[in-house]
Amino acid sequence: MMALRRAVQICGGIDSLSDSLNVSTQTLELMRIGEEEIPLPLFTQIVGLLLEATASRRGKRTPDSHEGGRKGPRQ
Repeated sequence: MMALRRAVQICGGIDSLSDSLNVSTQTLELMRIGEEEIPLPLFTQIVGLLLEATASRRGKRTPDSHEGGRKGPRQ
């Protein structure tokens, strides 16, 4: 359900996500609130959308990437 909620945010709303996934808004809403189970193929599509959105972002780095991260020896 967390992946579905995040996909709704990324796509700009449940209507837009339902268009992207070719699933009715009502069905997605029931899945989002936990009334219906998310089928595995649909979950896979949702994760794909999330990965695609994450990969297209620029400028975001993890604390350990390149020059950032831990400074000095471990204690």
